[in-house]
Amino acid sequence: MTPQEALAALQSEGDATRAADLSTRFGAGDYIGVAPARLEEIARTWRQDVAFPERLDLARALWESDIFDARVMAAKLLTQARIKDDAEIWDQICAWIAQARNWAEIDALGAAGGRRIIVDLSRMAMVHDLATSERALDRRAAMILSTPLAKLAHPSKDELNAIDDVLFWLTHALQDADKDVARTADTWVRALGKHDSKRAKMVRRVVEMRKSDV
Repeated sequence: MTPQEALAALQSEGDATRAADLSTRFGAGDYIGVAPARLEEIARTWRQDVAFPERLDLARALWESDIFDARVMAAKLLTQARIKDDAEIWDQICAWIAQARNWAEIDALGAAGGRRIIVDLSRMAMVHDLATSERALDRRAAMILSTPLAKLAHPSKDELNAIDDVLFWLTHALQDADKDVARTADTWVRALGKHDSKRAKMVRRVVEMRKSDV
């Protein structure tokens, strides 16, 4: 599949009303208006039809088109649990996070990157850097990237250590001045609470204690 064929396929799924709504929500830019559910369906098919390294090349071309829907699709093409020799893919996801302009792109990239982190916890170093960024989108990315850890029903010792490292700064994220970041942090804690209520309650208590000290 060529980038031109991929873009043509996305254009054929476009909706002008949805595109206008995206423009209102995210600001000036190029929008096709493909429904999120349809983007996911197409991505699932393309992941099956296009193997690596060609899929990474296709994703790069879609991202570089600078079209919102194509950028989201680029991230979805890299969203896969098992990928052999994934260092280049991880590096590309990190580079795109720095270029992302809205929460929808960040969330798609975070979903892709989170799968790469679960197979190599050393990549959490990048997440911790994002968590202290001055840019709200980066702070949101830190939580989306690490969300798979919050959803682990039976984490290993190393995974528990990684969770505790996140909780260190998550207490601050819950009080982030950016309400969107704070809501994402709250979602993270609620996901953790489904499997580890002890840690989730501890985070809430720390936040409440901090509020009472103000």
